[in-house]
Amino acid sequence: MWKVQLFELNYDEREVRAVEEVVRSGWITMGPKTSEFESAFQTQLGGHRCTAVSSGTAALHLAVLALDLGPGDEVIVPALTFVADANAVRMAGAEPVFADCESLENWNVGVDSIRQRITDRTRAVVCVHYAGYACRMEELRALCDEKGLALVEDVAHAPGGTYGDRPLGTIGDVGCFSFFTNKNLSVGEGGMVAVGDPDLEATIRLLRSHGMTTLTLDVSSE
Repeated sequence: MWKVQLFELNYDEREVRAVEEVVRSGWITMGPKTSEFESAFQTQLGGHRCTAVSSGTAALHLAVLALDLGPGDEVIVPALTFVADANAVRMAGAEPVFADCESLENWNVGVDSIRQRITDRTRAVVCVHYAGYACRMEELRALCDEKGLALVEDVAHAPGGTYGDRPLGTIGDVGCFSFFTNKNLSVGEGGMVAVGDPDLEATIRLLRSHGMTTLTLDVSSE
């Protein structure tokens, strides 16, 4: 029987040493390494502000909450994607509306299908760069701007990818990344939220930390 392995980690002694360094430091949650990772990811994204979170699902959930989506709102999501996109919308009390793929050859969500599903209750669109292939971001961005909709990029499959000369995750209002074990950048768990708007970043950071403005790391470094 032919079997396809779900994932194969490309790890070596460097990962072992990195984990050992973190454990010996005593900072295993929200420590200096987390801040370093956020800064490095921000550089990778050309300066977009990055907030590390516990998972890609958490990133999507924070995006929906920070955009103030909730009961009575509709959010268009791809019909072909992991269920986290629809679940994040539902967790905020909003209603996911499914748009179809572009074609049998292009499995990304179709711009025309999204347009057909916009109603007076639609507040946002979630697109997924399926299998690392970029969506038609120029058209998606233009459609969302035309209709006054927020655009959330699910970049779980495409960290490091670009659309033209722009990194994926920086074209929408919010970019959401996953570092689950079978993703391109495999941390085991973890996610990242990327935004260009400093006010939106401040909201996301408050939501991440239950409204706290000073974290343990901040106190310890004073």
